[in-house]
Amino acid sequence: MADPPFSPQELYKGHGWRVMEEEAPLPNGKVKHIARVYRCDTAHIIAITEKGNVVLIREFRPFFQENVWMLPTGRVNKEPDPKVAAMRELQEETGYRAEEITFLCKAAHSEGFPSVNHFFVARKLTKDPLPPDDTELIEVHECTVPEAIEKVLGCKHVHMPSAFGLLRYARENGL
Repeated sequence: MADPPFSPQELYKGHGWRVMEEEAPLPNGKVKHIARVYRCDTAHIIAITEKGNVVLIREFRPFFQENVWMLPTGRVNKEPDPKVAAMRELQEETGYRAEEITFLCKAAHSEGFPSVNHFFVARKLTKDPLPPDDTELIEVHECTVPEAIEKVLGCKHVHMPSAFGLLRYARENGL
């Protein structure tokens, strides 16, 4: 007698996160069971100044008890469009508004964490800040793309989406 079909089971839901036990068939007829973690997508912005520098942030991360170098980044949770979220996050975290913002790429962490990281390139920046989140301690810096890569990769706690986004941007632009 065949096993009954598996129904996904919710293991946890709260604080914008959901953990599900799920299964998926393999080509050899076996079935893989894993816990998958869901949360809203994120937007990451590679903001390029008129001089060709990158706007990078240095944010204090309280659970690491240290600063982390990273791209302006935020959740896609206040609006359904990742590009709109990217524009909002750029203004909140750096004080810049972009006249031009283009899609670079998207990537997921893994099959067990399928939320999507959306990467955008912002240009033609002007100062136009939005009020920052009151729980974020952020410094805004400008540096060359190679310097930005070194700063991000040199952190004890590397912000992986920022590392990926900067390396992808550098590769696609011959830097």
